Amino acid sequence: MNKTKIKSITIIICILTLLPAIAPAQNYGPSLGIILGSPTGFTMKYVFAPKSAIAINAGWSLVKNARFHCTGDYQFLFPQTLRWRDEFEGTEHEMRGFTPYFGIGGRFVIVATDPPNEETEFHVGLRLGGGVEYAINRFGLFLEIYPVVDIVPSTDFSVEGGFGFRFYLSGK
Repeated sequence: MNKTKIKSITIIICILTLLPAIAPAQNYGPSLGIILGSPTGFTMKYVFAPKSAIAINAGWSLVKNARFHCTGDYQFLFPQTLRWRDEFEGTEHEMRGFTPYFGIGGRFVIVATDPPNEETEFHVGLRLGGGVEYAINRFGLFLEIYPVVDIVPSTDFSVEGGFGFRFYLSGK
């Protein structure tokens, strides 16, 4: 595959990955935050229905060569309320805001190669994984893991994920 085709495919995938994130709100709204892991950087999530969201992460991978990452996922949300009974005190308890999710999306990586080659490599891959988020008022703590299969420039397998927090700009 020549470089022109790779760049064209990369641009199309990035546009298709990022376009849903700017769709108008139906409910809940956006959140912004930080993710630590792969990538380490900024995260944005847009919850547009009780069981649907779009998440975007952008940052740097701190392993091997310098790598700029941009990921985008459509997430299927499974909101849960955990309930339990304290037999000793005889009281009922519940914890709201616990949301496991399953996501499917894509990844775009720019890799700075070592000298003397000094060419920039572009990697495009498919992500399929999930995680869990716990919302406390307008803050959300999350942990996720996503296996990735690169399709450009060659087929390769890796795992991404991280821990982070988000601040919801509108109340839930």
